[in-house]
Amino acid sequence: MATLTAEPREQSSTNATNRLRKTGMLPMAVIRKNQVTELIQAPNVDVKACIEGQKGLATFDMVHGSETLRVVVKDVQRDAVTRKVIHITVQEILDTDIVKVPVPIKVIGEPPSVTKRAATLMIPMAQITIQSMVKALPDAIEVNVSRMRQNDKILVSDLAWADGVVALTSPGTVLAATKQLRGMAAFDDDAAFAALDKEAAKAAEEGA
Repeated sequence: MATLTAEPREQSSTNATNRLRKTGMLPMAVIRKNQVTELIQAPNVDVKACIEGQKGLATFDMVHGSETLRVVVKDVQRDAVTRKVIHITVQEILDTDIVKVPVPIKVIGEPPSVTKRAATLMIPMAQITIQSMVKALPDAIEVNVSRMRQNDKILVSDLAWADGVVALTSPGTVLAATKQLRGMAAFDDDAAFAALDKEAAKAAEEGA
């Protein structure tokens, strides 16, 4: 895992910050254990190397002055037009810390009604904020939609949460939904599930 070397950054105007970006440096901030926020900067290419390839929650080591900190990406700001990263906030962490962080939603599978184009799948949220001990933080929140019916919903309360992981979103928040396409007849989900189960059983027998 790559280690990022960061330097202190002074509070400056928007123009000065833009000039800093043009030199290849990325304005950043680090929230320390004492909750004090320090302004820092690091080469854009080095930040990318630390984050690139990580699935879900991005954590890495950061050299800050005479210290080496373990940090988690807390917030990423992007340019509204180009979508380029223009600022990142990281938070100092220990394995035993309890943190509140956004974690991406990972969709698993596809509902039969969507596969057969009788419905469309909607994922209203790209991430969900959770509270967890650092060592128990998941890379992503998996939402398995493969057994969803036509005109069905999966709520936050429907998920099985690991010990110590708490969703900070309302239990009634919709994470996935299927909607019958206009002009399409009601889909026979039971028949579709039975066919899938039969195929799975056959594959298991052939692989035994």
